[in-house]
Amino acid sequence: MQVAYCGPIAAKGQPARGGYEAANRRLVDDLRARGIEVQEYPYALTGGATPIKTIGYLAGFVRIAAQLIIDRARWDILHLTPLYKQFLYAEAVLCRLTWMLGKRVVLDIRAGAFLHYYAGRGRLYQATIDHLIRRAEMVAVEGEEYLPFATARHHGHVLYLPNYVSAAPLAPQPGDRQPSPVRLVYLGRVVSQKGIETAIGTLAALLARGVDARLEVIGTGDPDYIGALKAACNGLPVIWAGALPPAKVAEHIRGAHVFLFPTDHLSEGHSNALTEAMAQGLVPVCSDNGFNRSVVGDAGRILPVSAVAEDYANAIVDIGTGSNWRTLSQRAHQRVSERFTSDVVLPALIQGYRAASAPAATDSSDSMTTITGRLY
Repeated sequence: MQVAYCGPIAAKGQPARGGYEAANRRLVDDLRARGIEVQEYPYALTGGATPIKTIGYLAGFVRIAAQLIIDRARWDILHLTPLYKQFLYAEAVLCRLTWMLGKRVVLDIRAGAFLHYYAGRGRLYQATIDHLIRRAEMVAVEGEEYLPFATARHHGHVLYLPNYVSAAPLAPQPGDRQPSPVRLVYLGRVVSQKGIETAIGTLAALLARGVDARLEVIGTGDPDYIGALKAACNGLPVIWAGALPPAKVAEHIRGAHVFLFPTDHLSEGHSNALTEAMAQGLVPVCSDNGFNRSVVGDAGRILPVSAVAEDYANAIVDIGTGSNWRTLSQRAHQRVSERFTSDVVLPALIQGYRAASAPAATDSSDSMTTITGRLY
C-alpha cells in the first residue's frame, strides 16, 4: 500500500507556518514510522500581491498533477487535505485525475470554517463538495461536529481523524505543580483572532482580584504587533518565550495550570496546541469555537465566543488550583491518552487505507491513454 499525501505540509526539519502544516508533517512522519510508504506532494509556498500568489498556487497545482502522473506507479491512494474556498476546483481536478488513473481518494476534511464556506459560496461550490464526498473511497473528518454532514453524503467509510500527540506523557502527579503563582499559558500564533489580547486582559483581571498569576506566551507573530502588545502590558508578569520546537514546548508548559484559548478565528478547527496542553495536564479554558467543545469534553471550561477577559478570570478563579483543578487536570491528560494519541488514531486510518485500496476497476496504463486523449 502506497500513499500520495497532498496538502499544506511543513518541510521536514523546518518550522511550520501553522497548525495545518504541522499536523500534516506529523501524520506523514508517523505513517512512515509504521511502515506505510508515503510520497509527499506539498502545496506551493507563495507570497506577494494577490495576482502573484494566484499564479503561484495555480503553477503549484499543475506541478502536483504532473508529478502524480509521473509517479503513478509509486502510489495507490491519494490522501488529500484540501484548503477549499478558491482552491476547491483545482483540488477537484486532482481528485478527477486520481480516478482517471484508476487510483483511490481519501478526502480529509479539516478546518473549522468548512461548513461556513459551504453555506456561503453558492450552488456550484456545494455541488462540487457533495460530489467529492460522495465519490471518494473514504472520507475523514477532523471534528466530530462534521460527522453528520459527511455521513449524509457519503455511504462508505467516514473516519473521525482528529489531531493528536505522538505519545501522551506520564500522568501529572499532584505534587508536580505549586498552587501559586497560577501559571497561564497561551500557545500558538500571536494574533488577535487567537485571543492574545483577551489572555493578557485575563491576567490583569486576576491580578486586580489579588490572585498571584503569570502568563507565558509561546509563539510568534508580526514583530510590530508583538512590540505593541509588550508595550501595552508593561509591568504585568508576562513571559514572552517566542517560538519553541515541539519538545521544548512540552518541557516549558509542564507544571503550568491553565491553557487559555479565547479564539474567535473563523477557521479554527482542532488546535494542535490544545491537545498538546491537555496532554501535559493543563486545564483548558477555551471559547466555543472550532472543535474546542468536542476536544475538551468535561476536562475544562468552554465559554461563549463573545466572552471577555473578566469571564475567563471568573472561570479560572472558579477552577482554582486545588482538588477541583486536579480533577480536571487528570481528566485532560486521560482524555488525550484515550482519544488523541498516535496509537489510538493511526491504526484506524491505516485500516481505512487498506479498505480503500481494493483493486482498481481500470488499469492505470489504460487510464493514461484516456487522460492523454482528453488533454490533447
